[in-house]
Amino acid sequence: MNQASNGPRSLVLQHAATLLVFAGLLGLGLLGHRTGWKLSGIPGPWTSETAAAPDDWCETHGVPDSRCLACRPELGGADPKDWCKEHGVPESKDPLCHPELLAGKVAADWCGAHGVPESQCTLCNPSVAVVAKEPSSQRPAMVTTGQSPAPNPLTCQTHQLRVQFASPEAVRKAGVATEPVVRRPMPATLEAPGQVDYDRTRLARLSSRLPGTVWKVLKQVGQPVKAGEVLALVDAAEVGRTKAALLQAVAQVDVKSKAFSRVREVAREGFRSQADFQEATAALREARIALFNAQQALVNLGLAIDLQAIEGLPESKLAEKVRLLGLPGEVLRALDPATATANLLPVAAPLDGLVVGREAVIGEVVDASRALFTVADVRQMWVELDVRLEDAAALALGQTVVFRPDAAGGEAVAGKLAWISTEADEVTRALKVRAEIANPQGRLRAHTFGVGRVVLRATPDAVAVPETALHWEGCCNVLFVQVSPELFQTRKVRLGARSAGHVEVLVGVLPGEQVATTGSHVLKSEILKSQMGAGCVDD
Repeated sequence: MNQASNGPRSLVLQHAATLLVFAGLLGLGLLGHRTGWKLSGIPGPWTSETAAAPDDWCETHGVPDSRCLACRPELGGADPKDWCKEHGVPESKDPLCHPELLAGKVAADWCGAHGVPESQCTLCNPSVAVVAKEPSSQRPAMVTTGQSPAPNPLTCQTHQLRVQFASPEAVRKAGVATEPVVRRPMPATLEAPGQVDYDRTRLARLSSRLPGTVWKVLKQVGQPVKAGEVLALVDAAEVGRTKAALLQAVAQVDVKSKAFSRVREVAREGFRSQADFQEATAALREARIALFNAQQALVNLGLAIDLQAIEGLPESKLAEKVRLLGLPGEVLRALDPATATANLLPVAAPLDGLVVGREAVIGEVVDASRALFTVADVRQMWVELDVRLEDAAALALGQTVVFRPDAAGGEAVAGKLAWISTEADEVTRALKVRAEIANPQGRLRAHTFGVGRVVLRATPDAVAVPETALHWEGCCNVLFVQVSPELFQTRKVRLGARSAGHVEVLVGVLPGEQVATTGSHVLKSEILKSQMGAGCVDD
């Protein structure tokens, strides 16, 4: 009986705790539904360091109502009567509510000289800059906006938007930090892959001027040579015939000169006719022409000879001089004058440099079509870069080129842009350009690769911001300037050079202004939220 009578009471007591939990959750749900799930009256990390009063809180924008610029535009100097609460910009300048504003080619608020909105042109109106002391790390300051951009940068009104946080603590919790706009050297460069090659104006591929056989090799790869120095000797029968023609021409000139002298003397005494004198003159002239031709034939083979130096020499000395013509001293000392051939043709270097290639082998038959040696002056090298076609317009002859080889520890070297191709490469569609770079120490190696930078413009005192501060919002390059510890303003900017993590700003900000860097993508996301809106709605 007692067990039966206590059964229902026991069940109620057992489930009482569960029923109370469900009742509490139901009450919390009803409270959350009525308040929009916002604990505006309770202090917390996402509201403020000191919580706003329950009746001083903007539920729509999540900031204190007394400081809400979206609801109270007059706090930011705007006209409340001309304000679009939907997009947070002046109604008269809101292209989403008034598409007719985009009908014009250029907005009224536009600086044509510098390519940014007139109201934000720091070059025309330096007073627009917000220059203040850098906030402490606990209270960084940011500026941003929240309007979807128009397709045309001349008419979009993104720069009208601002982003407001509930408090400086909310800014910090969002991970947003700021850095000042600074002045620093900013060289504008163009980067392109490149390859080192010999200076083709200082490179010679040497071959025998006549068919023959390699008789002696005097230089090896890697050895330095001077202009005119002999690298090898080729035994060519044509050389012997050319030297013999010279000796015959010398003899004919001697004979014809003596005959002319006799005829002239006899003609003066009246024993010879004028016709005889003219015939002797013509014969002497023909002999001299034959001598000149024989001399030029030797000069063409690299065997220059001074006719005045051999004039009057005895026949034996003349023959010896012509037979050994063009041979270097070390060869002459090793030759047996009695058995030395007259067919030796020297292969000489036309410039100072290094022997960088050798194909000559003693006893091998060669001709003019085959290179025996390659000589290069490596004190100056070429660097050829493959530049993108879209960057070609910025190039000009004489610009500085800094090249760094890919080799480990490769030191950067500098030169001048000397040639710009008039056509694109058929395979890579890149534009070939060439720089001449001094190489006195021989550190640059031909056919090695690296990266070249063409210095387009060097600005020693440019206005610059960190790269993390810049964003492309679909229409323009923007950054966010700190107006107050809780407020950020969007700025349209024109960019210049990039170097070492910084970007030059040609117009849009001035040194000393604080811009959002780390975490600035949070501000960009806020201004892009309005892209989801369809326009203004009636209140």
